[in-house]
Amino acid sequence: MKKGFTLTELIVTIVLLAVLSSIAIPGFSKTAEKAAVTQAVAYLRMIKAGEQMYFSKNGVYIACTTKAALKTSLGVEVTEEKFKFNVTLPTTTSFTARALKGSAAPTNCTDANAICVSDQGVWTGGATYATLITKLNA
Repeated sequence: MKKGFTLTELIVTIVLLAVLSSIAIPGFSKTAEKAAVTQAVAYLRMIKAGEQMYFSKNGVYIACTTKAALKTSLGVEVTEEKFKFNVTLPTTTSFTARALKGSAAPTNCTDANAICVSDQGVWTGGATYATLITKLNA
């Protein structure tokens, strides 16, 4: 008698592995997305702290539109690649720090993929992240 697996056993095993993979992969991608958002929120917290330190020294906030400006002006080195960050100034005594998923620079907080924080500590998230931002900052 020969030892080994039958064709039926191999097919059943392959089908089971395919079913388990189809269940697990979406869960992993959601986890990766949550991790990226959590990282973006952490950078925004550092940007907010940097802006507050800059304000305490200079009496005004500073606009930063690039990673280099964030590093040199605020001391925040952003390594996150899924989000683009910037700081805009409605006035010299207020700021809005933004993160936007994708390659475009963030221009507002209403974009579905935006996360924002103001000088007052008010967090907002676009439609994609609104619930998650609420949970992260509760």
